[in-house]
Amino acid sequence: MALAIGLISAGCGKKGTGDKVLANVSNKAITTKDFERRIARLPAYYRDIADKNKKRFLDEYVMETIFYEEAVRKGIDRDREVKDILEEAKKKILITKLLKNEVDDKIQISDGEVTQFYEDHKDDFKTPELWRASHILVATEEEARAVQAELAGGASFEELARARSTDATASRGGDVGYFRMGQLVPEFENACLKLKVGETSDIVRTQFGYHIIKLTDRKEPGVETLDRVRRAIEEELRKRKRADQFDLFMAGLKERYNVRVDEDAVGPDGGDADKPAAQ
Repeated sequence: MALAIGLISAGCGKKGTGDKVLANVSNKAITTKDFERRIARLPAYYRDIADKNKKRFLDEYVMETIFYEEAVRKGIDRDREVKDILEEAKKKILITKLLKNEVDDKIQISDGEVTQFYEDHKDDFKTPELWRASHILVATEEEARAVQAELAGGASFEELARARSTDATASRGGDVGYFRMGQLVPEFENACLKLKVGETSDIVRTQFGYHIIKLTDRKEPGVETLDRVRRAIEEELRKRKRADQFDLFMAGLKERYNVRVDEDAVGPDGGDADKPAAQ
């Protein structure tokens, strides 16, 4: 099988105006338009990879073409098993395209529907009360007292946390981040409830050791804005509409093709279908 590969930079022949031949496999040409169409059909991630590795992608395209030509030459396309597989693949492709045309492409979601869903389901978008705290964790009460003394003397809470805390948050100046009630140990949370933003607790003992806690922020409970939840609402509406459109389309097809199912003849679920019917 003859194979000649010519890259654009090498001055290829042309097949049609502006359509250069990149490679020839026997008497079949792979043109720039073929090549670009093939890349365009790829998912976005692989399309980016192919764009950055065009010579390699062309080599793979040529290799695939060679394999296909050789398979046809050997008559593999006429093999019964291959025909069955191709028929099943064709069926799935056609069904997928049908459902896209008759179900997915008919779904439309308006801004008004999104807004109405948001107003009707605001309880689903509530945000809980949140606290943010930093802490310094030490092993003994004596160490905790020493930390308190340094803080009283004007030492920086964050610097002391970095230098003295035994917790993994030490590298962040003791910052625990935002949390809601029920996420941390009760003693820690109860201490935060008694603090105003900027205040520091007395020594708090938990199963992890002795803490000095500073409340750094508190967020009131509220409701997520429409802009933040718009995509989630659109996805939910699309899912619901797709189910409705699918059921409608399916009902119409069953009517058109006069579908009748004898469920009694199938037999009950659970493995009894193989048993012979009573005489």
